[in-house]
Amino acid sequence: MIPTRRGAAATVLAALAALVAVVAGCSIGTDSSPRGLAVSTTTTVADSAPTSGGAAAVLYYVGDGKLVPVSRSLPDRRLGTVLSALLETPEPIGGLGGLGSSIPTGTELLGLQIDGDTVAVNLSKEFENVVGPSRQQAIAQLVMTATEFPEIDSLRFLVDGKPIQVTSPTQGDTTTVGACDYESLLPTADEARLAALDAAAVERLNLRRNNLSQRCPTPPTARN
Repeated sequence: MIPTRRGAAATVLAALAALVAVVAGCSIGTDSSPRGLAVSTTTTVADSAPTSGGAAAVLYYVGDGKLVPVSRSLPDRRLGTVLSALLETPEPIGGLGGLGSSIPTGTELLGLQIDGDTVAVNLSKEFENVVGPSRQQAIAQLVMTATEFPEIDSLRFLVDGKPIQVTSPTQGDTTTVGACDYESLLPTADEARLAALDAAAVERLNLRRNNLSQRCPTPPTARN
């Protein structure tokens, strides 16, 4: 039997209705504001996009009171992953056995929160176990490591969710610091040579110093 025009139209309308129902059921809900990726349950996390199959990241350690960059292979290059790796007790690094960390053992990353190009880093109470020059070095390690991410310019710090002041060689006591504050803690070319740093560390130092010389307002020696 040949269908009538009315019957054919009814069939088409029924098919369209079924298609609309399927699309509506598969739609993706929207949020009124972006959602962060959680490192912990305490704060919103600012992370860069992950890379698959492992990624190289630059972490800063301490040798003879100076900051030395070391490239490490991590599961991904999220900021939370990189800073958590920095908080771990460092293992001996080939050719750089004299390096260590001023960050107290047991310090954990409780969370990160982004505000423009500034990141608030929330650390566990163990961080309070470091004082004096070692505390400044510990802050510098975190700052120099985090600011390897081009989208991050400065950091603020909290301990168990409470804001703290930190010390900068350029500003004294302050709440917000960036890489320029700790440029003076990077080894000079002569210091790197005397410390017998490997070629990779020297190259990374040269790149960082050149970058900071263009960004920072005045040379470290001219600052108070």
